[in-house]
Amino acid sequence: MDTERELKRVGTHNGRFHADDVMATAILKERFDIELTRTRDMEVLKALDIVYDVGDGEFDHHQVDKEYRENGTPYAACGLIWRSFGRDVIQLNEPSLAEKEVDEIFRHIDRNLIEAIDASDNGIRSTVTIIPTLNVSMLLSDFNPPWDANVENEDSYFDEAVKFAHIILGNVIAQQISIVKAKTNIIEAYEKRPRPELLVLDRTYPWSRILSRIDRNREVLFVAFPRENEYLLQTVRGSGGSMGNRKSLPASWAGKRDEELSKIIGIDDAVFCHTGRFIAGAKSYESIMKMAELAIAEPTEVPKRKFLRVLRKFISKQLKSVGL
Repeated sequence: MDTERELKRVGTHNGRFHADDVMATAILKERFDIELTRTRDMEVLKALDIVYDVGDGEFDHHQVDKEYRENGTPYAACGLIWRSFGRDVIQLNEPSLAEKEVDEIFRHIDRNLIEAIDASDNGIRSTVTIIPTLNVSMLLSDFNPPWDANVENEDSYFDEAVKFAHIILGNVIAQQISIVKAKTNIIEAYEKRPRPELLVLDRTYPWSRILSRIDRNREVLFVAFPRENEYLLQTVRGSGGSMGNRKSLPASWAGKRDEELSKIIGIDDAVFCHTGRFIAGAKSYESIMKMAELAIAEPTEVPKRKFLRVLRKFISKQLKSVGL
């Protein structure tokens, strides 16, 4: 595609803004050089190149017959803009990507960033959590001036929100591009791993999503890799990243550091082990390899809930066998 960013005169509504129109503007800034007008004056909007979240046109979503994704989530202006220009934005950020790679990144960003903004703008709660959590929609909406602010330039608040959204979007795109570019290196390391349970990387690659696709038999328990002046050993999460560790680091390491941890392991350069037992570090490659071997050899723990279920079944079976 042509990498020249042409000038586009774009417009959205004025007044209170939401993450929807803010992120849509950030997407357009990535694709074009834009001149932005915020108004509800239809005569002004008709003269512009792209109009969104207002005007009842291609990129508005306030019609009764609005568009829906295949999974049922309705589009808002943000999603409609992303659907039309997202692939171009990704290609502009990394021209070397193949069409399949661009599409993979496009779909991931739509599913993990854009869709939630669309859902929120359409009045759908995207998550229900025990702990209240700020999301992108909330953070961007909070750029609106408070009710008691002395507002001289309404658009300045919108501009600040767009700057923030532009950073978020840029970071998400960069991270997804980095995952695609790391794929070949991770697959090569996977095929050459020293033993089935251990993946050893030569860089701090974003490995989690790629490993979940290629490790179909769920053999890899730990991943070792360098970071700055040390080496890390990290556990692999269960299915979908939400089922705990496939295997945790040894309980005797939890929360220990430096000399105390080194003494337990039998090395002289241990750095730490997180209390959650999902990551540990040492200063040398040799030491992190020894830690990996010990972690793999450590007997697998039976989760307390599973142990109690097994125990209840055993007791029940024994009671039935004696007629009780």
